[in-house]
Amino acid sequence: MPVILLAGLAPSMHHRHHSYLRPHRRRWGLTQQELAFLIGVKSRTAVSRIEGSKRRPSLDAVFLCMLIFNMPALELFPGLISELRASILSRASELYEELQGDPSKATRIKLDFLERLLARVERHRIQPSA
Repeated sequence: MPVILLAGLAPSMHHRHHSYLRPHRRRWGLTQQELAFLIGVKSRTAVSRIEGSKRRPSLDAVFLCMLIFNMPALELFPGLISELRASILSRASELYEELQGDPSKATRIKLDFLERLLARVERHRIQPSA
């Protein structure tokens, strides 16, 4: 049985929605309007909101930015990844607890999977800066 950590699931304020999109865009001399065109959004305002952590990027925008800047999502959008990890930790822990007590083989397979998932996500969680 895994140790299920429920404390500290909320993303740190340091990482919350934090994005490194702006420095990468600027490094290559792209305007917000040009990046908006490349990722297929209507205006530079959407890019501005993503850069300013006022809007979550769409899945398409995340993948397109990964392709454009040749960088993993974790490096471009660490706050988003941190938030998603916290969410899956919470949900997987809840499902694990919900499945407890069912002795069926199918449930044991699910519990084994959830144990591995929880361990993997916890191991790769972004640690808050000191």
